[in-house]
Amino acid sequence: MSLKARFISLSVVLVLSVAMFSLFFVQAYHSRFPVLQRMFYGAASTAAATGEHANADYSPYPGLKAGRSQPDGHYYRNRVLVLMYHDVSPSPTDVHSLSASNFERQLQLMKDNNFHWITMSQYRNFILHDRPVPENAVLLTFDDGYESFYKYAYPLLKKYGAPATSFLIVGTVGNPKMPGVEKLTWDQVREMHRSGIDFYSHTYNLHYYAPTDARGKHPEPVLSSRLYLKDKGRRETENEYESRVDADLKQANEVLKQELGENDHVLAFPYGAFSESLLRICRKRGIDVTLTVKSGLNKPGQTNGFRLNAGGMSNNPELQLALMKEAQQRLGHAHFDRSPTYKRYAIVSSVVAAFAFAAWIYFGIALFRQRRASSAPANHTPHF
Repeated sequence: MSLKARFISLSVVLVLSVAMFSLFFVQAYHSRFPVLQRMFYGAASTAAATGEHANADYSPYPGLKAGRSQPDGHYYRNRVLVLMYHDVSPSPTDVHSLSASNFERQLQLMKDNNFHWITMSQYRNFILHDRPVPENAVLLTFDDGYESFYKYAYPLLKKYGAPATSFLIVGTVGNPKMPGVEKLTWDQVREMHRSGIDFYSHTYNLHYYAPTDARGKHPEPVLSSRLYLKDKGRRETENEYESRVDADLKQANEVLKQELGENDHVLAFPYGAFSESLLRICRKRGIDVTLTVKSGLNKPGQTNGFRLNAGGMSNNPELQLALMKEAQQRLGHAHFDRSPTYKRYAIVSSVVAAFAFAAWIYFGIALFRQRRASSAPANHTPHF
């Protein structure tokens, strides 16, 4: 290959490697640099990343407007939108609580606009085996096992014929000694289960934050993090962490099996926090479907699922329905953080670019010298 051909080839490699480095750098670090976030992902994404609401009326998705009912509406196919709720009460006093009237309005709007509720069994078969689901499929889920689910949400679910799944902090069920909002009893759970409500694990008792270092300034969700062991003056080892988590999930499964007669194959992560280690533990424990709190649409094979928060005092049922109608466009491209992978790709592409640049300089100088030598006037020996 001639020097010119080598120089041109290296120029192409250099341009491509720099472009790839730039792409992966932006994808890996955009959340740390607001300028990059705004330039490449827009204001809505910036608001979502920082926790601020671009649309103060409801969500980080701007431009939503309530529309007319569409009894024959077609919004998405071969996808499932999973909605997440917590507390439902007649007169909420907590920002995370949804009013019963707004919840009923949500159900009515979904029914009037051709959304179809499915069961957890249908969802698992869809995710694991690509079994068909209705168009505009919706799975309703409730976290934490609050007694308000039995008092206020359950009657409305029965009224509208809507199936639902409740994720229990198993160790708190029927346990009046547990602090916090009053939880369900096993009698209530069994009654609802006989009526078709599904119950799965939200852990046995790993729904809280704890320190992961000696200073204790940055507590993390205990299900997904290795904790600081004060008595030993160090963090848990990976084996200690896995043993602790596996024991909790095993206990939750055993209690659910004893009380409801079914194995626990589904887990909703507290706070949506997870790790590769945690996913591996779940697989070993036979938990084949997990759910987070990140918004998105779910497709076959998406065993770690997205959920859209549909609760809270600020919920606007009409705007939520508008978002659900646009789920394919607004939520259909969601993915979990791939920063570690992108960082590795950025490093590799930067190394390739560095070598390509060094070779480009070397062959560029050689080509320059060759051209200068070929253009110099020939030396002729004088004749006498």
